[in-house]
Amino acid sequence: MLVMSFIIMPMGPLTEFFYLRDYWRPELFNGWAVGIEDLLFAFTIGGIAAVIYEEFFSKKYLKKHLALHPKWMFVIFPLGYAWMFLGNIVLGFNSIYISISGLLIFGIPMLFFRHDLLKNAVFSGLFMGLFMLVFYIFFIAIFNGVIQRWWLLGNISGILILGVPIEELMWGFSCGFFVGPTYEFINGLKFKKP
Repeated sequence: MLVMSFIIMPMGPLTEFFYLRDYWRPELFNGWAVGIEDLLFAFTIGGIAAVIYEEFFSKKYLKKHLALHPKWMFVIFPLGYAWMFLGNIVLGFNSIYISISGLLIFGIPMLFFRHDLLKNAVFSGLFMGLFMLVFYIFFIAIFNGVIQRWWLLGNISGILILGVPIEELMWGFSCGFFVGPTYEFINGLKFKKP
C-alpha cells in the first residue's frame, strides 16, 4: 500500500494543471494552483486502489513469482503525461475524459500479459468507483454546494449521481482498474487460489 502510495503521489500535482483548465477550480489551503491536497489525494487514492481488491477478498500471494516488470512505471508515467498533453492541450478534449481513457488504455496491456489480474482490475475499479461515490457524498454533506462552486459542470456531462458528477465515479473506476493490478504486475506476484 505504501509503495504504491508513494509511486502515485507525484501524479497529483503533475496532472492538476490539466484539470484546472477545464474540469474544476477547487479552493486550496495554500491558495496556489497546486496544493498539498493534490499530494495527499494522490497518495491516499494510490494506496487504497492498490490494495482494495486484496482486502475485500482476503487475497494472499503465492511464493512463486512470475516475470517481473519493474520498468513498467518508468515508461507508463511519461506516456500517460504525453496522453494528457496530446488529448487535452493539442486535441482539446476535457481533461477528465482524457484521464479516464488513459488509465483504462494503459491498464489493458498489463492484462494482456497477465490475464490472471483481470478480476483484480475489474473489482478494484468497481470498488474505487463506489469509494469515490461514498467519499463525495460525505464531502458534499460537509461542504454544501461545493460541486456547483468548484466543478465546471458546463464542461462535462452534467450527470450527477446522488449529487456527485458521474465523471468522478468513472475516474474512480479507471483509477482502480489501472492501479489495482499494477503492484502485482511489476513484482510478478500471483494470488493463491481460494
